[in-house]
Amino acid sequence: MVTGCFRAACFFHRNFYPVNKLKNILLCAFSITLLFACKTSQITIKPIKVDSTKAVINFQQKKVYKFNNDQLLFSNNFASARLNSIKQQNDSTFNIGIAPENEPINPSPWYAFKVWSAKEKNIYITLSYIGTTHRYNPKARVKEQEWKDIDDVKISDNKKQASFKIKAFTDTILVAAQELISTADNYKWEDSLAKLPFVKKQNIGHSVLGKAINALSIGENGNQLIVVLSRQHPPEVTGYMAMQEFIRTVTSNTLLAKDFRKRFQLLLIPVINPDGVDEGNWRHSVAGVDLNRDWENFIQPETQSVRDYLLKKIENEKAKVYFGIDFHSTYYDVFYTNEDQPLNKTNLPGFTVKWLNAFSESIPNFKPNIKPSPNGGNVSKSWMGRVLHAEALTYEVGDDTPRPLLKLKGKVAAEKMMELLLAGDK
Repeated sequence: MVTGCFRAACFFHRNFYPVNKLKNILLCAFSITLLFACKTSQITIKPIKVDSTKAVINFQQKKVYKFNNDQLLFSNNFASARLNSIKQQNDSTFNIGIAPENEPINPSPWYAFKVWSAKEKNIYITLSYIGTTHRYNPKARVKEQEWKDIDDVKISDNKKQASFKIKAFTDTILVAAQELISTADNYKWEDSLAKLPFVKKQNIGHSVLGKAINALSIGENGNQLIVVLSRQHPPEVTGYMAMQEFIRTVTSNTLLAKDFRKRFQLLLIPVINPDGVDEGNWRHSVAGVDLNRDWENFIQPETQSVRDYLLKKIENEKAKVYFGIDFHSTYYDVFYTNEDQPLNKTNLPGFTVKWLNAFSESIPNFKPNIKPSPNGGNVSKSWMGRVLHAEALTYEVGDDTPRPLLKLKGKVAAEKMMELLLAGDK
């Protein structure tokens, strides 16, 4: 594109040269203007320097583990499972090893396994973490019942082991670090959204293992955009749940949501790391990479797919992105915002502050924990601010934030965003 503009500039300069000095000066100025106009209209993508897809993770051996003459069974042979080893210590006591996909890695020791027994029996389980300490208190579910916290979890002094009791019986019990939401579960949710007349689903790329990465566009006006991302880190389920409530609010039948969808379009990529989710990874993709540290060099196909989709959308629609949210989870609720950049103005300066203020005023006793950081880094919020010129932040939900509260916050967050954007669009 730029090369073509340069040739065009040279053509003007060469073919309309020297009638007189004034014309020559004017034509040179026109040539330079043409060149720079072409340059600024083209979105520059930093070239990929390194191929890190050669990184290798430690895949689990998926199988059913049989004990007590096949009367008691454990399994990690399902999507999002994590059980690396199991040792029987006596008739009813078991030590389960939980190891990461590769190291070094963030301390997010995800686990998920199934257990069932030919007859009702109390069993005692110890989770032994490799290279880190306990973080997630276990939850259990039978069939399609609600998830319930497992009580009386005992943590060792060095916090590298967690022990608890469950009652095994003929129905399969699913034990997990958090509510288990696999890629297949997400695809079903995407399909339910795509049935709405104002939602369009599009495949935008594939993961290392070939799983689909999909985007959903919600609303009509394709040149005023909001971007919502989620599930770059597999165990961060509470962030995903908050995102779902946010989207439910935007797609609802309220007058506010209907008005918003007429004047804006929201672009949703719900699961960026489908391989990591289904492999039960602690944090990384199957290439062994933290995808939320790949938003500068864009080495991985997952982040490349999202980047290319967004840039193409902006270019085709001559659009602006006003706000971007990337949903995550951590130990507590926190908002990681971009610091103001005087030399890199956003498309809607000050929106994040206004939104956080309106958000906090709408929930009793809620004071947002806000942590600004420069937007020159390699995480998604930084890229959205730096390249898309969007107001952007990382929306972190606590591991143990009560589920009704995280849903309330997700709902109010969406409502206040819509209200403020509509007020500014009048």
